[in-house]
Amino acid sequence: SNGGPVEAVRSDTWTEPLYGEGPTSGFDHVLLVGNGVETAPPRNHVEMRMLNHYWDDDEIFPESRLASQITLTKAMDGMTVYVPDRLCDDIP
Repeated sequence: SNGGPVEAVRSDTWTEPLYGEGPTSGFDHVLLVGNGVETAPPRNHVEMRMLNHYWDDDEIFPESRLASQITLTKAMDGMTVYVPDRLCDDIP
């Protein structure tokens, strides 16, 4: 476990159990800039480990995040998201 929540309160009547939450790969690397970036949760050590495992040091920036770890909010309206070239994942 990465120490994250085991459930998320989605409304007054719905609490979602979270199973297997957290990054499991680094394929969804994005760079976030602009509106609402500061409202995203901080990058944790598991997310950084996945970035380091899948990407070279010169491809990781302070703005680097895994898209699967970002929940979009209204505050992020107008945010710029850069998607780097994909990793080669078709090697047999």
